[in-house]
Amino acid sequence: MISGAAQADIGVLVISAHKGEFKTGYERDGQTREHVELAQTLGVSTLFVVVNKMEDPTVNSSKERYDEIESKMVPFLRKMVID
Repeated sequence: MISGAAQADIGVLVISAHKGEFKTGYERDGQTREHVELAQTLGVSTLFVVVNKMEDPTVNSSKERYDEIESKMVPFLRKMVID
């Protein structure tokens, strides 16, 4: 990830909607947070955020689940841009 991100202008952040996986990646010191911070440090100026695994039985393509993930990620990403 580091060598590719160091050369990138745009990144794609894929977030799992699966119950438990998002929480693990988003919690303090989680891999999702680390990847966002690392991308910013390496100069990636644009991130496309993709929510994956919406068809998982624990999610069942739920709009509520998407909204829950969005409600946590948007403030975090905005904070990263401002800091």
